[in-house]
Amino acid sequence: MQNKYLINSAKKFWFWFWTKLMSGFAPSDAQGNYKRPKGILVNKTNDFKSNNENSYLLVGNSCPWCHRTLLVYTLKKLSKKVKVIFLEADINNGQWVFNEKFKGCKTLQQFYKKAQKNNIFRSTLPLLCNFRNNKINILSSESSQIVKLLNSISGESSKKILQINNCDQDLLDLIHSDINDGVYKCGFARNQASYEKASNSLFKGLSQLENKFLKSSSNWICGEELTYADIYLFPTVIRWELIYRQLFKCTEKEISDFKHITRWRLRFFELSNVADTCFDSEWKKDYYKALFPLNPNQIIPILPSLKEIMQSIS
Repeated sequence: MQNKYLINSAKKFWFWFWTKLMSGFAPSDAQGNYKRPKGILVNKTNDFKSNNENSYLLVGNSCPWCHRTLLVYTLKKLSKKVKVIFLEADINNGQWVFNEKFKGCKTLQQFYKKAQKNNIFRSTLPLLCNFRNNKINILSSESSQIVKLLNSISGESSKKILQINNCDQDLLDLIHSDINDGVYKCGFARNQASYEKASNSLFKGLSQLENKFLKSSSNWICGEELTYADIYLFPTVIRWELIYRQLFKCTEKEISDFKHITRWRLRFFELSNVADTCFDSEWKKDYYKALFPLNPNQIIPILPSLKEIMQSIS
């Protein structure tokens, strides 16, 4: 009898503690559905387009929202226009840190504070900023806006640079909400109902894209031209087998069931320098160790490398 009461008490305490941890990692609504906090939006986009000197893109290797921006940066070949600063995840303290002090700051939180952004709920990446008169000017921490700002920059004069075109906003909203956010809604669901709702929307969204490929027989989501839709989708599906299926319980179907999407993923992965934006070792370390509420023992499962996954498709 004592063991039964002890077990029940321990379960209740753990659930209370888990809820507190989840509130810090992943805010939710009253029904237990994950709600991603919005980033900072820039107001004067024309200023950036006309003058992007001393601009920096701050990113983390494991973050899929950073990956979006890094893809545009890489495909547009903007290394001479914008400098990229990689930050590392400080797993023990739950924050982003610079490898070396940047503008006198060791952590991203210090950087936000120095930029006089003390009212931010939490310091997030990606971050696009520039410096004028030695003052930090934060332009945006919203990836959807950063990709457009980066895409607005004229890259090196070369025919090899891929053009990234706009596309239907409803399609972008579908990918962003049901798929990009959808895997997090599954992983961070607070209860069975919110999880099943998220899983249903996630796989319904993937099925819609699969059918779109089936009907068009095109190389890219919107035809023969690369668009923001491709940029949005790739960071999620490239992490699928390594992260989202296991850790976030995205198990309703295998990603390999979506034949056209997985072939599209391989085509995208084989674009020039895209593989260099994928850091599978860091992904596994950061996700499985940093997301303590989802993986308390911090064991990293034995998984194939990203290279092996891609080779199995080709």
